[in-house]
Amino acid sequence: MKRFVTIILILALGGGAYYYFNKKSAADKDSQEPKYQFAKIERRTIQNLVSATGTLAARDVVEISTQVSGILDEVRADFNDEVQANQLIAVIDPSVLDAQVSIAKADLMRTQAQLLQAKNNYERFKPVHEKGFLSDNDFQPYQIALQTAEANLLSSQANLSRAEKNRGYAEIRSPISGIVIDRTVEPGQTVAASLSAPKLFTIAADLSDMEILAQVDESDIGQIKVGQPVRFTVAAYIDRTFDGVVEEIRLLPSVVQNVVNYTVVVGAPNKRGQLMPGMTASLDFVVAEVDNVLSVPTAALSLRANDEMRAVQEARRAQMMERRAQGGFGGGQGGGGERAERPNREGGGFGGGAGGPGGEGGQRRRNMQMLWYFQDGELTMLPVRAGVTDGAFTEVLTLRDQEIPEDLEFISRVNNPSNAPSSSSSNERPTGLRRLGF
Repeated sequence: MKRFVTIILILALGGGAYYYFNKKSAADKDSQEPKYQFAKIERRTIQNLVSATGTLAARDVVEISTQVSGILDEVRADFNDEVQANQLIAVIDPSVLDAQVSIAKADLMRTQAQLLQAKNNYERFKPVHEKGFLSDNDFQPYQIALQTAEANLLSSQANLSRAEKNRGYAEIRSPISGIVIDRTVEPGQTVAASLSAPKLFTIAADLSDMEILAQVDESDIGQIKVGQPVRFTVAAYIDRTFDGVVEEIRLLPSVVQNVVNYTVVVGAPNKRGQLMPGMTASLDFVVAEVDNVLSVPTAALSLRANDEMRAVQEARRAQMMERRAQGGFGGGQGGGGERAERPNREGGGFGGGAGGPGGEGGQRRRNMQMLWYFQDGELTMLPVRAGVTDGAFTEVLTLRDQEIPEDLEFISRVNNPSNAPSSSSSNERPTGLRRLGF
């Protein structure tokens, strides 16, 4: 029994020692890890993009059908053939239609003869009726026969015109100049134009100027404008980027799996003929683009402050409250440097600012962020305005007369942030700083 207790005690002591030294090692490692990581402000090109997918399509596409039924004697156009307007591309067996034309001509000749006979009878008995030798009742049949013959002649002429028109439909001609992108018939095939006209060919007017029908999410559609530049790629040429421009934003939404999308029409020049109808395009709408601007990693503008940063914020807040209590932000200090440097609660920066919360000044106040850096060994925060961002990097702008040193080494990461809620983030500024314009 004593031996068993001894073993238990040895195991317990060993486990405790292992835990103690392991925890001490982790603490030593944490103490050796630097509290901050630094980076320098860089100049770069930043683009704010909205991504979407779409399908390439020809602008003017015509489906060619037939209005008459019959057997296709000839098919004179094939896939990818270039055709001109009114060019003959297919012929339907015209024998039945030719017979109908002949019947219509014969009927016209018969009605013409009947009209000639009726006209002769009318002219022969008209003088007799005028002299009173023929009563009105006896003369009336000749008048009716003449009018009936004239009506039959009009009907026969219309029938002949319809038969000749149908005969013309046996020759399928291209209504536009373009390229054949689809052909659904072969010679000898029977086509029946009954309730719905069968599709024979599909012709695209001009593939040198195409369009993309892009589906844009409702959360992004507000950033899309007509005339906006677009860059896109297709899987066939993954290493090449094509340019386009927004031409139309259609108002009719489409709902796919409870996601509301809007169709945006993007013009896509295709002078080299590399793009084809039906290709899937991956688009980037260029919402904003700036070149050679000062930028920082986006994460550096929303650091989670540690105790040291919070102490600086509290000291800054106390200093400003003290200056405010002494009248430093009042109207009685005149127009000197004190007034020029005071925070503007309406403008969101230093000095007079512009506009209220809904104007330019209000926008600057909403976009204001903090950069942290060390100056003469002391932790300091620099108010800046966030400009264009691509998610990874953000343009930083000055507040009024301030300048941002291009060689500024700022804090890009805090390794041991404070666990304090809300105000620990540089974006969640203490109430006093937020009220005073910081």
